[in-house]
Amino acid sequence: MITGQHWWLSRASAADVALAVSAAILDVLLFSTFSRHPATNASAAVALAFAGVGLLALSARRRRPVAVFAVVWTCAALAAPVSGIDFRPTATPCVALFTVALRARTPVAVGALAATGPLAVLAALLESGSRPAEGRAAALYGTLAFYLVLYGCAWAAGRWVRMSRQHADDLAFRRRAEAREAVLEERTRIARELHDIVARSVTVMVLQAANARRVLDSDQGRVREALGHIEESGEQAMGELRRMLTALRPDREDAEATADGPQPGLADVAHLVAAASAAGVRVRTRVEGVPRGLAASVDLAAYRVVQEALTNVTKHVGPGADAEVRLCWDRDELTVAVVDDGRGLRPGRAVLSTDHGLLGLRERLAVVGGTLAAGPVAGGGFRVTAVLPTAEPRPAEARPAEAHVGQEGR
Repeated sequence: MITGQHWWLSRASAADVALAVSAAILDVLLFSTFSRHPATNASAAVALAFAGVGLLALSARRRRPVAVFAVVWTCAALAAPVSGIDFRPTATPCVALFTVALRARTPVAVGALAATGPLAVLAALLESGSRPAEGRAAALYGTLAFYLVLYGCAWAAGRWVRMSRQHADDLAFRRRAEAREAVLEERTRIARELHDIVARSVTVMVLQAANARRVLDSDQGRVREALGHIEESGEQAMGELRRMLTALRPDREDAEATADGPQPGLADVAHLVAAASAAGVRVRTRVEGVPRGLAASVDLAAYRVVQEALTNVTKHVGPGADAEVRLCWDRDELTVAVVDDGRGLRPGRAVLSTDHGLLGLRERLAVVGGTLAAGPVAGGGFRVTAVLPTAEPRPAEARPAEAHVGQEGR
């Protein structure tokens, strides 16, 4: 079975062989006198042997670019003097020079460019020697200029491709670094919010325990009720604690938590809708099924889905857009979907943003056992859909959050 890497190497080798054959054919047809002046069998065999050596060397240009250039340069320099035929290999040296400029360090690439100067001089001398005396000077300088420009263009093309690839690699590295930073920031934020939720649950447990202790001998009913609240709060706190540890575990980093008031939830979606409407986006809300209570972290995650999606609509589509927020309650899960029509005043700005917001959202949903899907809608617009569990998720359901969002981001 051929692996992906071996398949790529086979494809690259086939492309190199095809390029080498094409370059050798061009040299024989365009840069030799085979077609214009007959040659002896011995001279033709020697010239074709030089062409064959250059062809074979060029097929290995990716693995040994400098060595291949040296072999091709030698063949180009010796082909005419040794064979006795006006044979000036040009296409093969250009390909070898391009490869050195693409793959070698700058000093080596500059040295290869300088080495093509003697080849240009040799070609100019051969061309001028075949012309009448009155036209030799023009042929000499014209041919020399042609070859210098040709080799210079091949070298410049190789350096340009090299710099373009380096720039693309730098952009890809920077994008990965920014994505990792966005995920780490989101994990810290999640841990801080879950810390607040756990702290409030423990505070409720302490207050209920103190209340039960005061009425322990006088009101057994209130004691039982308080113990029930303590059990419920304890279970919720343990679930939130597991989620917080899941958020922190990948990097073993502790976030310094600060309690800064109650966390929002689905009950606060109306404020998000009002803010988007104030920005000129027409937002409708639709609820399907029977709403019920959610764990605090799940409730917060659902709120963040609506917040991120409406923020994207306001920022990237702009006033005049229509959006709909759907909350679909099922037996074991809640589906939150935000869909817009993409017909606002700023649809062209979508290409300027990144998918870091959706990466953070995916991280948050993975912690609470949910999933995220986002992408364009047929006919225009964008859809963000999150599926969240309404029951306590198992810790094993957490998934790696740094999966690439692909085409989901705006």
